[in-house]
Amino acid sequence: MHASIVTFTMNPAVDTFGETEKVHNDSKSRCIQSSQEPGGGGINVARNITRMGTPAVAIFPAGGLNGELLKQLLARDNTPFEAISIAADTRQNLAITERSSGKMFHFVFPGPALTENELKQCRKALLERPTQPDFLVLSGSIGESVPSNFFGDLTKAAAEKGIKVALDSSGAALTSALYSGAYVAKLNRKEFSSLGYYEFDDIPTLFAQMRALVAKHAVQNLIVTLSKGGALLVTDKGEEHAYMPPKHEIVSHVGAGDSFMSALVYRLHAGEPMLNAFRYGVAAASVTVQTKGNQLYDLQRLEEVYQKTQPLAGS
Repeated sequence: MHASIVTFTMNPAVDTFGETEKVHNDSKSRCIQSSQEPGGGGINVARNITRMGTPAVAIFPAGGLNGELLKQLLARDNTPFEAISIAADTRQNLAITERSSGKMFHFVFPGPALTENELKQCRKALLERPTQPDFLVLSGSIGESVPSNFFGDLTKAAAEKGIKVALDSSGAALTSALYSGAYVAKLNRKEFSSLGYYEFDDIPTLFAQMRALVAKHAVQNLIVTLSKGGALLVTDKGEEHAYMPPKHEIVSHVGAGDSFMSALVYRLHAGEPMLNAFRYGVAAASVTVQTKGNQLYDLQRLEEVYQKTQPLAGS
């Protein structure tokens, strides 16, 4: 299946959302299931981009009953996908909202172990396609069984083919993929601090740190998102920007980072400048945290919030 945007999710999941009046620590917390969604960074990105109007193929390993359910949910959603069959079971995650407090409790489980041959099949599906994509989005975590340099090797191989790699990961998957030719990387403050920085440095210091990484060719365009909804951008062309969305109520943080990446890549693929695409990412994350679930559904609201994003004061 041809697509100019391909996403890869190393550790997909079935995300089950529910509600309960109160979470009890010594008895049953009776819940109702509000929805069940395909989950995992690249899958979320592909679903959002497809909804925006540009089909994106989600590639991921899948196994067991949860793997079958994941494929059924994506087919129902009309999201193009290619599933690499694996022997182990795909994971399921759980997000429960406590109505009495408004708090969400998000339970994330480890992913399956993949064999060496299964990893080779993943690599082949991404790098040996009949028609080369313009963008490859590597998004989400990798399991403990996956070599720490897996994303790094994929990034280097894709970049050498002229594919623009958009990176949104953490831990070893992130560090191995930096300095490998990625076009853009999006990190939150905690992920950025894992590179050896203090998580609560001020904005000027953060800009200087980002500038140094870009100058050393860690990535062409670096984005760091802030805890209050804004984000910073430093490019290899010398651009530096900081933008904030308008103030809003937060319902759920699930999927916000994926929505940011979705809008960013969608707009870049449409040929828009990096700054415009970056601002759409800021707006997309803002819209997503105002709704339940893990998706960017309200595209009209996205346009409205985009128009209201403003440069961060003092940046």
